[in-house]
Amino acid sequence: MFKKLGMQIVFITTICIAVVVAIMLTVTIMAFHGYNDSIMLERAVVGMQVLEDKVESEIDDLQDAYSMFKEDGDFRDAAVAADDAVLKSYMQKQLPGDDFYMLVGDKSGTITYKTSNYPLKSFDYSQVGAGKTIKGVARCDGELVAMYASYVKDQDGQEFMLCLGFTMKAYDWLDEVMKISNCDATVWNWDIRYATTLKRDNGERATGTDLNEDVQEAVLQKDGKYEGQHDVVDRHYYVSYQTMKDYEGKIVGAYWAGADARDADAEFGTVTAIAISIGVVGAIGIAIFIFIFCTMRVTKPLAHAEEYANEMLAGQLATTNVTYKFADDEVGKFVETLRSAKHGMNDVVGDSSRILAAMADGDFTETPNVKYPGVFEDIEKNILKIEDDLGQTLSNMNTSSDEVLTGSNQMAEGSQSLADGTTRQASAIEEISATIAEVSTQIATTAQNAAEAGSLSKQTQDRVNEQDTEIQNMVQAMNEISTTSQEIEKIIKTIEDIAFQTNILALNAAVEAARAGDAGKGFAVVADEVRNLASKSAEAASSTTSLITASIDAVGKGSKIALATAESMKEVKHMSTQTAELITEIASASAEQTESIKQITSGIEQISQVIQTNSATAEETAASCEELSGQSKLLKDQVSRFKINQ
Repeated sequence: MFKKLGMQIVFITTICIAVVVAIMLTVTIMAFHGYNDSIMLERAVVGMQVLEDKVESEIDDLQDAYSMFKEDGDFRDAAVAADDAVLKSYMQKQLPGDDFYMLVGDKSGTITYKTSNYPLKSFDYSQVGAGKTIKGVARCDGELVAMYASYVKDQDGQEFMLCLGFTMKAYDWLDEVMKISNCDATVWNWDIRYATTLKRDNGERATGTDLNEDVQEAVLQKDGKYEGQHDVVDRHYYVSYQTMKDYEGKIVGAYWAGADARDADAEFGTVTAIAISIGVVGAIGIAIFIFIFCTMRVTKPLAHAEEYANEMLAGQLATTNVTYKFADDEVGKFVETLRSAKHGMNDVVGDSSRILAAMADGDFTETPNVKYPGVFEDIEKNILKIEDDLGQTLSNMNTSSDEVLTGSNQMAEGSQSLADGTTRQASAIEEISATIAEVSTQIATTAQNAAEAGSLSKQTQDRVNEQDTEIQNMVQAMNEISTTSQEIEKIIKTIEDIAFQTNILALNAAVEAARAGDAGKGFAVVADEVRNLASKSAEAASSTTSLITASIDAVGKGSKIALATAESMKEVKHMSTQTAELITEIASASAEQTESIKQITSGIEQISQVIQTNSATAEETAASCEELSGQSKLLKDQVSRFKINQ
C-alpha cells in the first residue's frame, strides 16, 4: 500500500496510536461509565437527603408557625373560641396553600376546630392534651402527614391543643425537591407509592405501585438503606431508598430519590463524544507530529540516501555540497556513511580514470594517489599489473619492431634482386621464343618441301635428267638444315642453363624465406613455384634436345641419302620406288619435327608465362617487403611514443 518507509512507519505508528487511543478511550469511557454510575447514584442519594431535609424543613416551618400563633393573643382568643374566620385568615397569612391544615382541640384531645382539608379521621390527640408534643411524620387511616402538635397554656389561663400539618400527598413540595436535587422523589406509604414526581405517559402521577421486595426487605424490614439501579415506570433510574419513620420512631414507609439514567446516558454520550473527539484530535496531532518527525528524521534522509544510491547506480559519483544537516541517529549516520562511501568511490574511480587516461595517452608511469580500500585493492593491483604487463609487452614490441624492420629491409633487397633476375630471365626467354619461331618456320618449310618431294617422286622417272640438279640443291638444303640444327642445339643448351640457374635461384629464395620465418612463408611458396617451373623448363628443354637430336639424325640420314642418290644417279630408275618411300619417310619425319617444334613452342610459352608470373610475384614481393618495411617503421614510431618504466 505504502512504498516509502516513512509512510509505512507513520501508517503503522498511527494504527498503533489509534489502537492505544481506542483502548484508552474504552478504558476511560468504561471508567467514566462507572464514575458516572457512582455520580448518578450519588445524585440519587443527595436527592433522597434533600427529600428528607425538605420534610424536616417543612415540619420546622410548622413549628415556627406554631410559635407565632402561640404568642399571638388574638389567635389564642380565636382558637379558644374556635372562630373559623379568624383562624382561616391566620392560616392563609402564615401557611398558604391547600396542602396545610390546622386542628384545634381541648385537653382531652377532642377536636374543636379543623380546616376542611384535614386528612386524618381517627388520630388520637389525647397524648397531646396530656402534654406530649408531636413533631414529625404520622401515619393514620392510610394517610401520611407531617405535623407539629402541642398543648398551649398561657399565663392568662387560656388552654387549647394546636396541631399544624400538611399532607404528604401534596406535590408542590415534591416538585420543589425535584427542582433542587434534579432527581425524582417518592414518598412510600409503607410499600405503596404514596406521593411522587414520577409521571406516566398520560401525564398522571405514577402512584399506587408496589415497592420492590428486595427494597422492602432492606428498608422496611431491616431498617436500612438501599442504593442501586432499578427500572421505574418503564425507565431506568439510579435509586436511593431511606427508611421513613414517624414521630415515635416507627417505620411507616420510605423516602425514595431517583436520578433518571437518560441524563446519565446523555452525559455519558456527551463525555464519550468529547473523549472520542479529544482522542481523535490527539491521535491526529500525534500522527502529524510523527509524520513531521518521520519526514525530517527518516523520509528526507532516506530520500537523500536513495538519491545517492541512484547516482551511484548511474555512475554519478561526484559529491555535491549538501546543506541539509542530518540528525545524529542511525538513519542520519547511515546517510552520512553512504555519502562518505560515495565520496570514497568517487576518489577511487577518479584516480583509476586518471591512470587509465594516462595509459590511453601512452603514459604507463602513473601510480595511484589515493588509498584503495577493501575490494578496491584488487582494482589497484590489477591496474598496476596492467601497467607492468603492457609496459613489458610494449618493450618487447619495440625490440621486435627493430628486428622486423631489419628483416623486412633484407627481404626488400633480396626481393628486388630476385625481381631483376626474373626480368632478365623473361628477356632471355623472349629471345629463345623468337629463335624457336624461326626454327619452326624452317621446319615447316622442310615439311612443305618434303611434301613436294613426295609429289615429285612420282615424276622422278620423267625428270631423271633434271634430278641431278635437284639433288645438289637438296644436299645444300640438307647442309643448311644441319647447320640450323646445330644452332638449335646451342639454344637448347642455353635454355637448360637458364632452367638450372632459375632452379638455383629458387633454392636460394627458399633458403632466405626459411630464414625469414613466418614473414617469409608467402615468399617460400613463390620460390617453390619458381623451382617447379624451372624443373618443368628443364624437362621441356630435355625433350626438345631429344627431338632436335632426332631431327639432326634424320637430316644426317637425308644427307647421306642425297649423296648416295647423287652417286647412284645411274641406279635412280631402279631405286625410284625406294626413293619415293624415303621421301615419304622424310615427309613423315618433317611432320614429326613440326609437331616437336610446336611442343617446344608451347613449353617456351609456358616458361615465359611462369617467368612473367615470377617477375610479377617478385615485384609484388618486393613491394610487400617495402610496405612491410614501412609498416615496421610505423610500428617502431607508434611503440616508441609509449612511456614505460624501464
